[in-house]
Amino acid sequence: MDSDLQKQLSALSMYERAILMFCLRAYFSSGNYTNKLPLGEMLPDVAAIFDVNPSVNVFSKLSGLQMGTSADPKLLVNVFDSMTYDRNQRQLVTVLNKQANLKTLLKIVDH
Repeated sequence: MDSDLQKQLSALSMYERAILMFCLRAYFSSGNYTNKLPLGEMLPDVAAIFDVNPSVNVFSKLSGLQMGTSADPKLLVNVFDSMTYDRNQRQLVTVLNKQANLKTLLKIVDH
């Protein structure tokens, strides 16, 4: 299981990994599963792609990231319940999956 997660994480782009770290840290500091990443400020080129087509999936590997649950490590769930772009605010709005073992994921990503 861990090796599969490691493979998925190693396939993430530098941007996807940064977004994942941002979302996990925001969750553990606020307790809120929903995060609003200021994509227009942090990655204006990527935000421009979403501005043209908000339904494009630029972060497909990140949105498809799966891992075991806290209760059952063999039961795979998506790390993100949803990932959408707010065109007016130029923010990437992500919702972390409450079932995913986020504490373990943070430990892996932080090292």
